[in-house]
Amino acid sequence: MRVWAARVCAWVCLLALVPVGSAMAATSVANGSPGQGLEISPPLEELSANPGQTLTLNIMVRDVTSGELIATAEADDFGAGSNELGQPQILLNETGATRYSLKYWISPVGDFDLQPEQLRSVPITIKVPLNAEPGGHYGLVRFTAEPPNLKGTGVALSASVGSLILLTVNGNITHKLSVVQFSVGQNNVKTGVFTDRNFFNNGPMDFLVRISNSGTVHEQPTGEIAVTDMLGTNITNVAVNEKMGNILPASIRRFVQTLDKKALFGYFNAKLTMSYASGKTLTASLGFWVIPWKLVLIVIVVLVIVFFLLRLALRKYNEHIIAQARRR
Repeated sequence: MRVWAARVCAWVCLLALVPVGSAMAATSVANGSPGQGLEISPPLEELSANPGQTLTLNIMVRDVTSGELIATAEADDFGAGSNELGQPQILLNETGATRYSLKYWISPVGDFDLQPEQLRSVPITIKVPLNAEPGGHYGLVRFTAEPPNLKGTGVALSASVGSLILLTVNGNITHKLSVVQFSVGQNNVKTGVFTDRNFFNNGPMDFLVRISNSGTVHEQPTGEIAVTDMLGTNITNVAVNEKMGNILPASIRRFVQTLDKKALFGYFNAKLTMSYASGKTLTASLGFWVIPWKLVLIVIVVLVIVFFLLRLALRKYNEHIIAQARRR
C-alpha cells in the first residue's frame, strides 16, 4: 500500500505543475468540511490497440476523507507543455478532435459514491474507431468529488486528480527523432536558463540535450554521453533520460545531465549516443576545454617571482666574487 500511495503522490505533484487554468490537487478541505480528498492509481497507463478494438482499464479511486463523497469522472486530451520539461498540458478548451485526441474515444463514466477510506475500481472503456489514425493518442481521466450535501451548490472546491493514458494505435507508425541541440555549459536550476560555454576553469559542467519528435508516436530515447580526453581515453559516461521519460509527437523535450568531475585539465570530446524504437539511433558530438586558469596564473606568477629572485641572487653572487677578486 505504501508503494501505491507513493505513486499517487508523485502524480499529484505532477498535476500541481500543469497549467490547466483551474486548481488541481489530491486533497482539499474548506471551512472544516470533508473536502474532495481522492487518491488514484495508476497515475499513468500505456496501452496499444488495433483500429476498431475496444479496451477496458480499471482505475482505483479512494476516498481519503472522513466523510462520504460523490465522485465524477471526466475525460480530456493532453499535450506537451511549452517548457520542454515533459510536463503534460491538459487541453481544456478544445473545440474538436485533433490528430492525437483520445478523449472522444473514452465512454462516459457515471457519478459514484465513495464511503470514507473506500477503495473502488472504476472501469474505463476506450472504443478505438475503425478509421483511427495509427500512432499516439493522448488523454486523461480526471476525477472530482464533493460531499453529497454540497453537490450542485457550487460551494465545494473543484479540485481533481487524473490518470494519464498513452494509447498507441497499431499500423503505419512513423518513428522520427532528431537532436535539436547538444551543448555544454552551465544550467541555472532556479531559472532553468542554460548558458552555453566551451571553456571552463574547472568542473562540474552540464550537458543540454534537446530532442525533437516529428514522428507520430511518443518515444523514450535513452543513452549516454561518452567523455574522452585529448588522448582518446574515456574518463566517464553520463546517462541521458535514465528515467525513461516520454517525448510526445510534435514536441521538443530537453534533458540536462551533469558531468560531476572537478579535477579536469585539457581538451575533451563528448559524444552523445541514444537509441529508440528498437534499433534507431541518435548521435551528436562536441568539444570543450578545461583550463584552471587561476591556478595556471598563480603558477606563472610564482615562476616569474622565482626567476627574478634567482636572477637577483646570481647578480649578488657575481658581485661578491668580483669584490673578493679585487681585494686580492
